[in-house]
Amino acid sequence: MQIKLFRALKAANVSEDAAAEVVEAIEEYIAVKVQEANKALESKLTAQTWVIGAVGFVLAIIGLAPAFIKMFTH
Repeated sequence: MQIKLFRALKAANVSEDAAAEVVEAIEEYIAVKVQEANKALESKLTAQTWVIGAVGFVLAIIGLAPAFIKMFTH
């Protein structure tokens, strides 16, 4: 995309330096937007990881409960 945009700007008689600045600015804008979108996904993933861990912990406790009951009843 960058090369096509650069060539289009050059074809529109934009100087090479100005065209390069425009392409760089657009690249930075896209990088920021992708990073912002990923932050929301990362926070959701972190929350899901905690939930899965908590469910696994509860299941482990339930699974080990009979063994603990036997230890303390004998």
